[in-house]
Amino acid sequence: MVCPKCLGRMRTVERNDVVFERCVECGGVFLDRGELEQLARAETTYYRRRTDWHDDDDDDDWHERRKHGKRKKARHFLEELLDF
Repeated sequence: MVCPKCLGRMRTVERNDVVFERCVECGGVFLDRGELEQLARAETTYYRRRTDWHDDDDDDDWHERRKHGKRKKARHFLEELLDF
């Protein structure tokens, strides 16, 4: 497959059950028909899983954070999906 932007070579990538094409030269990401819907479903599932663990009602979180330092910044779904 040829990149529509730079005419470079495209590589098929599968992440989180979503298959898309990525240009080897310019890094552009291109979705075929239906892949955007798959991406939206995968994103919904991703955020649902991430928030499930956070539903506890522990009031001592502040003390625990002081012992263990700062948390890392949470990554967005697309950052993890497109991390090569």
